[in-house]
Amino acid sequence: MVKISKFSYDNPRFQNLTNRGSGIPESVEIVVKEVIAGIRERGDEALHEYMKKFDGVDIDEIGLMVSDEEFENAKNSVSEEFKKSIKEACDNIIKFHKKQVPAGYEEKYEDGVVIQRKYKPIESVAVTVPAANGALISSLYMNLIPAVVAGVPNVYVLTKPREDGTIDEHLLYVADYLGVRNYYKISGSQGLAAVALGTETVKKVDAVLGPGNNYTQMAKKLLYGEVKIDSLAGPSEIAIIADESTNPTFIAADMMSQAEHGTGFEASTTFCLSEKKAKEIDAEIDRLTKEHNLVDATKTTFDNYGDIFVVDRIEDAIDAVNMIAPEHAEVLCESADEVAAKIVDAGAVFVGEYSTEPVGDYYCGSNHILPTCGTARFSAGMSVNEFMRGYSVIKYTEDALKKNADSIIQIAETEKLYAHALAVKVRR
Repeated sequence: MVKISKFSYDNPRFQNLTNRGSGIPESVEIVVKEVIAGIRERGDEALHEYMKKFDGVDIDEIGLMVSDEEFENAKNSVSEEFKKSIKEACDNIIKFHKKQVPAGYEEKYEDGVVIQRKYKPIESVAVTVPAANGALISSLYMNLIPAVVAGVPNVYVLTKPREDGTIDEHLLYVADYLGVRNYYKISGSQGLAAVALGTETVKKVDAVLGPGNNYTQMAKKLLYGEVKIDSLAGPSEIAIIADESTNPTFIAADMMSQAEHGTGFEASTTFCLSEKKAKEIDAEIDRLTKEHNLVDATKTTFDNYGDIFVVDRIEDAIDAVNMIAPEHAEVLCESADEVAAKIVDAGAVFVGEYSTEPVGDYYCGSNHILPTCGTARFSAGMSVNEFMRGYSVIKYTEDALKKNADSIIQIAETEKLYAHALAVKVRR
């Protein structure tokens, strides 16, 4: 399934990888525009209609919100082992994210001028959490924890309910554990439109976040401006740098961990120093996928974007990984710290053979919501800053205004904004 080839920048397989995008078909945009217009014009009526049409959910029958009783049932139904794991993971993530809370500051100038920078949490956010192919528990707490640490007072969650009208108990337990009980039984582009625009029964929020399919991503794109969004997430990806010392089983398993996401557009790439090592990795992928019944889950991705490139030097691998700007980069070689220091364009860098990507997905403390499809060149992953709003406070004195008036007036009049200049002149 995986392709082995000699690395070069004009290698068609490498170009296939770097040209990989996250484009959304025009047909999806047409549908989502109609949905947003419907929610805007008809509110709850349209929301209930689209939930039946697209997700087979009757809100009138099951209710809009998760009840207190459902939360209590969830707490009683999940295992003690699950509760322990969630506590450990959330404690790690909370500890790491508390360091991200921005501190305000003040600068004092001549003539008594004081300028301050202050930060406050945004008032309300909504997080969408898919559950069609299994409840994305980690995506829920990775989104909620930065908001909770930031101090956002109103946090909502959206998930498509199961056929019996309930939400997965593991999702409810995590939300409740983090103090969030505003849980909507709505989903898709119609759910995002409802929270972004507000309806008779759905509260309008300031930001929408979370993963989802093309319809969800398109809704976020079209609703940007009405609300803040986190990003337009594309398929997952990993790029691994290995040398002759690296355990090929570790590399194979890590490549499989990203290939199994299932869209077929994920990218799973390794750079190594010899064809011998490449063949060892390929053989382990073949063995592990068969032994663990993962052939079907990984085959399409490996066919499309599964590559092992043989490089002459580790430096070539470093340059290539920075060019890809992957969501996840792993450095599994003897000089891991030295190599990792040179990976500057990646969502997250995992250093050493035991820093496998899933420790970041679930547990260690960093956030797994990361830029994809090369956007790590100019964007960062989820942090507390996503939920904070910075603003300035300016206290200017009469002496300072009179002293600096000529310069301010000069700039304003050069821009031909004469009323701006006048506002200074009348004070001078």
